[in-house]
Amino acid sequence: MKIQQIFNELTDLNDMNYRFHLAKPASERPSDVLARSREDWLGWQIYKERENGERFPYPVKYIFSFAQLSGNEFIFGGIFEILDRSGKEYKVKYVDKYQDLIGRVVLTYTGKNKRGTVFRPSHILENSEIIEIYKSAYKGEKFPGIENINHTYKQLRIVYDNKLEDWKNILSNIKGIYLLTDTKTGKHYVGSAKGVDSIYGRWSNYIYGFDGGNKELIKLRKEEGEEYFKENFKFSILEVFGMSFEDKNIEAKESLWKEKLMSRQFGYNSN
Repeated sequence: MKIQQIFNELTDLNDMNYRFHLAKPASERPSDVLARSREDWLGWQIYKERENGERFPYPVKYIFSFAQLSGNEFIFGGIFEILDRSGKEYKVKYVDKYQDLIGRVVLTYTGKNKRGTVFRPSHILENSEIIEIYKSAYKGEKFPGIENINHTYKQLRIVYDNKLEDWKNILSNIKGIYLLTDTKTGKHYVGSAKGVDSIYGRWSNYIYGFDGGNKELIKLRKEEGEEYFKENFKFSILEVFGMSFEDKNIEAKESLWKEKLMSRQFGYNSN
């Protein structure tokens, strides 16, 4: 489907007034930012400088914004009007048109410039098409499979804040051994989940309580603060079991993983 078939009210879509911004990962995935907060996503449009001049040089007034989902697929993040360009950053605001399509329209880009992020409308219209329109707005990535979970605190916070049902349904119905990794120091914490809501429920204690009630992590939170967990912790799963698997056997498996990873000697496990 051609882009003009969806955004047909923008009759003055031209290379002078508009630019397309196909945002790609920097410190985090742009789709995560869009799913987390529209205000945070607005912040991805205000960056001004680049090596050969402004990203959106005068007389460009409007930004068609898309966030990369994966590869050459991008999801619509809204249209922004540049209100002021006199400072170090642009001052922008959301345009009212097509607000209902934010997080729903998926575009595929097939142009040769795969590394670029800012394009003239004529280039996008010639090298892109709309491949899907979601029924509801994008709220975060689909469950990637247990073996592919290697997610930061911020990525999992989106899962919990937006109550993504596919994540909850799977992680609430398996017991398992999980791993927390401090990416700043390389230290590990090995834990097990076998109670109510299993891994999903156990991880919620870290997402909203940070230390999960663990002795060494409580100490870390007091010393470094909650922001340290938000910026430096990643979550993964080492081993999973059916809900009928006996808890005493899970505890033995947990101890074995602590030995393998030496998380008592060099990590955050205190027992």
